[in-house]
Amino acid sequence: MKLFGQGRAAVADDPATAGRLGWGVRRRSRPDPELILAPREGDPRREPWVAPPWHRPALGLETLRRGSARQPNWTYLAGAPGVARELARLAEPAGPRGWSVGLAGLGRVGGVAATILAATPSRTSGVRELVIHDVDAANQQRWLLELGSIARWRGRGELPLVRAGGPQEIFERCDAFLFAATDGVPPLGTQGEVRLVQLAPNRAILRGFLAEARRADFAGLFLIVSDPVEWLAQAAFFDSNSDRSGRFTGAGLAPERVAGLGLGVMWGRALAAARRKGWGETIARRGAAFGPHSAEVVAFDDVARPDRQRSERLSRAARECNLKVRGLGHLPYVGPGVSSVGLMVPPLLAGREVLASVFVDGIYFGAPARQAWGLYPTTRRMADEVWSALGNLHARLRAQARALGLLWE
Repeated sequence: MKLFGQGRAAVADDPATAGRLGWGVRRRSRPDPELILAPREGDPRREPWVAPPWHRPALGLETLRRGSARQPNWTYLAGAPGVARELARLAEPAGPRGWSVGLAGLGRVGGVAATILAATPSRTSGVRELVIHDVDAANQQRWLLELGSIARWRGRGELPLVRAGGPQEIFERCDAFLFAATDGVPPLGTQGEVRLVQLAPNRAILRGFLAEARRADFAGLFLIVSDPVEWLAQAAFFDSNSDRSGRFTGAGLAPERVAGLGLGVMWGRALAAARRKGWGETIARRGAAFGPHSAEVVAFDDVARPDRQRSERLSRAARECNLKVRGLGHLPYVGPGVSSVGLMVPPLLAGREVLASVFVDGIYFGAPARQAWGLYPTTRRMADEVWSALGNLHARLRAQARALGLLWE
């Protein structure tokens, strides 16, 4: 096996990709690389471009239930032009301890999420600095003053440094970006599903941030908080990798480096219903939620041995809670800001299992997942009825992605 590259990562037996990176044959005097990456065949429109040894992208949706033997090396799709940026970033030495996280959009959800992150010690959250941005300069300054006022009385544990910054600085300096900007939130009294109508206005905002990310050659995590979470994650991947005629280029954001953070609150709503019935402890250990941050989400009391009535109750609670809050005359933003973002980002950065919408067979699908380089779904044993429900849901969402023009033909 011939290795190329002198950094912490090296590619194996692939002189063509090494040439694109400017990597020569690894010198024998160099210590062994931390990561060895081997090329693989695959479709960059449907698979992660870089994958850890425990993840087999070719399994598609099967990765949710079928474990696979650990591969000897990381793998990558040599045919995706953007993969060179990812490999170069992987090979860089570790930076300062802790993550620099940028957050754009200091509205209701973004403000709550920023508050939780700013109030959590860096050694717990993994966040050493939080760079905030809002298009409204007065609102940005207000949040900078508010978050800067969060402090402990002689407490132990340093809190993240909070400062303001523009999109250019965020994409040049930060390791992860949270997109919480939004426009046109449906007012109280709006009937039915209120998330999808936000796709067009929020996608327009997102395109501006994608342009900044492209200019900065951003290779960090691109995390979507705004609604509709899954479709904006899909748009982030699709728009950054399409030319003006809509053809796939493969030069934009890697699909595994994009994820949506919306499933946490759906699980929180389901778990709240379980606690009211006295099922909370068991369901917290054995249950899970899957699918989108929408009325199509499904929750199970026990993924391996589900009880149909309990699971239907949990799914209904996850789907309807936001409508109940709206019915009381309030917009539902505390649960999403805390459960989907504030409490989800620290374990995500630490590489522990979280609930997120990650790239599974060409679309962003909510499931248990964890971050290694990008975010990848984790495997668990599941009953046939659970698997059937997830297969049908994934097929419906893929058809919807095509109808929305978010898939390449």
